[in-house]
Amino acid sequence: MIDEKSKNTKSRSVLSSLVFAIVLMMFPVASGVIVAMNDMDAIQGYWLQGVFMMLSISVPAIFMWITNMKPVQIGFVRAERGSAKTVLYFVPAIAAKMGFLFCGIDRDIHTIVALAFFAIAIGLSEELYFRGIILSKLRTCFTIKQTVILSSVFFAAVHASQAFSGAGIFMVALTMINALLFGIVASEIVMLTKSIVAVIIWHTSYDFINWIALAQGTTEIVLVIIQSVIMITYAIYLWTELPDKQDCPL
Repeated sequence: MIDEKSKNTKSRSVLSSLVFAIVLMMFPVASGVIVAMNDMDAIQGYWLQGVFMMLSISVPAIFMWITNMKPVQIGFVRAERGSAKTVLYFVPAIAAKMGFLFCGIDRDIHTIVALAFFAIAIGLSEELYFRGIILSKLRTCFTIKQTVILSSVFFAAVHASQAFSGAGIFMVALTMINALLFGIVASEIVMLTKSIVAVIIWHTSYDFINWIALAQGTTEIVLVIIQSVIMITYAIYLWTELPDKQDCPL
């Protein structure tokens, strides 16, 4: 009886998480279609897609209001005391992207402002959905390590929406792999610090640097390899720090 109840609870948790992931995916898909149909230029596209990502925040906000869920329950708090040291003061996460800045950046102020808004919108919305709502739902019935993997798989799957913007299969696959790795590290950090504030800032910075950096060709490939090595090493280290237990046993 208990096993059956546990199985049903896990199924509901996974299903509701999947629904949230699909809902979020609808916003960039819709904005991407509008950009393509209206033949918008790049800057107009960044602003429109940023607005749509900001609008996506209304869904979890309404959910939290209906269910009386408090911001603190999804990590809108300061990092737990001593946890910054556990995650190495976020240094590897920051270092993974810093090399791109040495290749120069796009200096067009209109592009930079539009991309900054877009990055903030993505950082807020995606972290609220995945490391906020989805992570909190999954961790009530899965172990911490299972939750990290499941939420990261959902995060990677959502990035398949790039296919709707005309990206090739190779780029979509590469984006999904990168998103999976990013999702694992971000989820590990949240589990260890009990806060999503740092990962919102990291996610915003990560995307912004990625878009404004002028790294190309062989240099870009080398930097991506270095970034991947740092991220994989960091993910493995954080994994060893995670307690493999269920946060809230049934």
